[in-house]
Amino acid sequence: MTGNKIIGIVVLTGMLLTACGGALPATSWPNATLGEDTLMVSNNTAIYALSPENGMLRWQFPHEGKGDRTTNQLYSAPAENGNLALAGSDNKHAFALSVETGEELWRFDATGNKSGTAPTAVGASSKMLFFAADDTLYALQPSSGLPAWTVESDGEIWAAPATDNERVYLPSMDHHITALDMQSGAKLWQTKLDGALADTPTLADGMLYVGALAQHAYAIDSMTGLVKWRFDTDGWVWGSPTVSDNSVYFADLDGNVYALDAVNGRSYWRSQQLDSSVRGSPAIDNDIIFIVTDGGYLYALNARNGNQIWELQVDANNADRLLADPIARDGLVYVTAMNGESLMMAYHQESGQLAWQFQPDS
Repeated sequence: MTGNKIIGIVVLTGMLLTACGGALPATSWPNATLGEDTLMVSNNTAIYALSPENGMLRWQFPHEGKGDRTTNQLYSAPAENGNLALAGSDNKHAFALSVETGEELWRFDATGNKSGTAPTAVGASSKMLFFAADDTLYALQPSSGLPAWTVESDGEIWAAPATDNERVYLPSMDHHITALDMQSGAKLWQTKLDGALADTPTLADGMLYVGALAQHAYAIDSMTGLVKWRFDTDGWVWGSPTVSDNSVYFADLDGNVYALDAVNGRSYWRSQQLDSSVRGSPAIDNDIIFIVTDGGYLYALNARNGNQIWELQVDANNADRLLADPIARDGLVYVTAMNGESLMMAYHQESGQLAWQFQPDS
């Protein structure tokens, strides 16, 4: 085990222990979302809308000189609903923005007239927007931002729910995943797993795939909540599994990447151990799996056998804290960096060659 790996695991484990005690928001690093034609990056006091092709800045929220205290700590990856993007701040506010212009359409205040910060996450379906703040999920109407219903959890909510437009599947740090009726918020079923759930479940073909901070990954029947299979891992699984062609791909905090049969959980392959911890979810495109690590590396793996195609150190001077999910589409893979010379970078999938990079004006 390398020294960098040891350091990365120690640091991230410390973050987890602190966060499980409620002191550190789970979204306290930059995150990005790729919509139909816009790449949106949330980082601290701003959201930047970029061209996916060349990284050119299209708009910034809040616009220069229009910020306020509620628009600080904008770390949650925005969620799109048509021409509306929902953003969230750790100050317990949600903001509906025009995807085209970045203009604020409405905002929602979940503070209850109390100050302080909390873990937040945002999600969207075609019918509803979702804002999780602290231990409460708010279902917001896209047209007005008014809540259709709210649900409280027994633990903090660190991730947005998954949805199939009829049901909402809510993960919680209290080890439970809960199915709710989309229209009313009524509980349909609840399943307790062996660890805290820090990321959004992946919904595919009537199954929910989720990792837990307890060395397990699960497949759960979305209609009944029954666990179909459980796979044991070497390390905790923070990021959401990625499902493609009846295979499930995910990584753990020990730096291992796994490929399983989506139906029965049988292992197809396990990668060689990477340089350090993996917090984010894998991205897949063109039969290539892309993984980023806490130590600052981007890996491209063959999706069929897990063999490494290439690897690169994203920033040789400040190569650490790659915590957000990579995004892969149209021959490029997008990486968001917590530290370093650039906030967002795009690389060519086949070669790992840098296509463009973006750093906001200071």
